[in-house]
Amino acid sequence: MLGWQAMNHADLDQLLILQEKDVRISKLRKELASLPEQRTRLLKQMEAIKQKALAAKQEVAGIEKSIRDVEAAVETKRAYIGKMKTLQSNTRKNEEYQMCIQEVEKTEAAIDSLETSELELMERLETAKTDMEQKIRRARDAQRELEETLARFDRTAETDKELLNRLNAERADLAAAVPENSLGEYERMTRSKGVPVIVPMDEKGHCGGCHMVITDNARMKVLGGHETVYCDSCHCILH
Repeated sequence: MLGWQAMNHADLDQLLILQEKDVRISKLRKELASLPEQRTRLLKQMEAIKQKALAAKQEVAGIEKSIRDVEAAVETKRAYIGKMKTLQSNTRKNEEYQMCIQEVEKTEAAIDSLETSELELMERLETAKTDMEQKIRRARDAQRELEETLARFDRTAETDKELLNRLNAERADLAAAVPENSLGEYERMTRSKGVPVIVPMDEKGHCGGCHMVITDNARMKVLGGHETVYCDSCHCILH
């Protein structure tokens, strides 16, 4: 850090202006870097919503098939009852006659059970259709919101890139005005610590970087404003 020891106060003032630009540049870069992740997260959320709508459709289709299966089973059993009644009317054997009666009664009981289950399925179908309609509507609304958000992301990215290019050009002009030794030390610190590396000391003598209390000697030097002072804890430059 010897390069800093020879730096005068004017260098620090210039670097504060440069750092303000670097903070804005860093924030913009983070925003731009976060956009793909945000886009991916939104697309995953959209896919989950679509899957729920698809599952609701499949549930409705499954119930409808079950109803058709029940109706087909009822028709089959009614046809069987018709055959038993025909056989009953044509038979001359008491044993066969009684068997037909039992088969008819047993099949009619089975039809009653099937029709009860059909009513239950019909109730389930109404509930499932309502749920399906809600999920389809939600998916449609979410798709519209997604498209609007992605379009906004695209606009933001374009605007941020333009602003970043302008800030980088302005930074280059600012950096050119800072003495080489001071600029080199500043950039070395920002590469290892990020920005800001020049932080204020508050009125109670706390470092603006780590918020630790600095020594009385360092505090007096900061207030004097004639030399570079580092925080003993985080090694940021105090002003």
